[in-house]
Amino acid sequence: MNKERLGAFIAENRKALDMTQKDLAERLHITDKAVSKWERGLSYPDVTLLEPLAAALGLGVEELMACRRQAEEEEEPMKALLDISRDNVKQERRRGWSRLIGVLALLAVTGLVVAWNAMYVTETRQDVILLRETVEGTDYLYMEEQGHLLKLKCAEGVEAALTENKDQIYRVDCHWNRLTRQGVATGCEATYMESLGGLMDAVIDEGEGPLFGFPMVYRSSRNYYPNPYGDGYLCDYSCWRVVDEETWESETLLTVEDCVSAAVWDWDDDGENELAVRTRWQEKPYTVYDMADGELVATWLDTVPQEVRDKLVCIWEQ
Repeated sequence: MNKERLGAFIAENRKALDMTQKDLAERLHITDKAVSKWERGLSYPDVTLLEPLAAALGLGVEELMACRRQAEEEEEPMKALLDISRDNVKQERRRGWSRLIGVLALLAVTGLVVAWNAMYVTETRQDVILLRETVEGTDYLYMEEQGHLLKLKCAEGVEAALTENKDQIYRVDCHWNRLTRQGVATGCEATYMESLGGLMDAVIDEGEGPLFGFPMVYRSSRNYYPNPYGDGYLCDYSCWRVVDEETWESETLLTVEDCVSAAVWDWDDDGENELAVRTRWQEKPYTVYDMADGELVATWLDTVPQEVRDKLVCIWEQ
């Protein structure tokens, strides 16, 4: 039995009863489009509709399956039923695969979106800018990100918004990668608020001697507090000298906030000591401060000689 034969048989018996496709559809609680598809041989009726369809046409189910009245030679009804059932199963399988493919595609897209959102961050950060540098004509700024340095390439106009105040807090619009901690600063605005230093009162004498071309400079560390993103402690390291021995009036030459340790070192072999500071950032672990034309200049280094590293070891690391 094929669809065209069954469709023609349904149409013939429907017309014999003077019913329209809409009349038959209403009896079966389906749409007239479904009846039209049957009669055009485009689809089989659902198995569950065979009995009510046969009754609506004044036929037995076996007559409907055989596509002929009992008076005619019959085709095996069970075979016809199996044909319809097999066709319905195939249609359901096709629908099932389509649904599965759709679900898998949706899951794949969702996974990509989640992965993208997890890897990239777009935000506005409000903090101090720890370092500014220019590499091959490109400006970069660094901000803190959970114990690491976040490296941001400056978009047009960002560098012009920066001031000389190292304690200035900025509002920086940026987009960066969580894995590489690198990205782009798309906007920058000074808030005209300043960063406050540490809060503890401990003061440790770090020594005295020639530094920055001065014959006697005193060094001390204070404001120790636990490193929030690593082991040990951070402190503020200060260098100062006496300008009037009678009144003991002093001048602070340099204060480095939130560092690990510091030590004197003749970095450029000019016979005068500079100050080597161990920072808290893995990406830029060392800074050297040197006096040039009466101004202190900071140079950030990736490494220092072993003898300098030995001087920068803290007591809690020994």
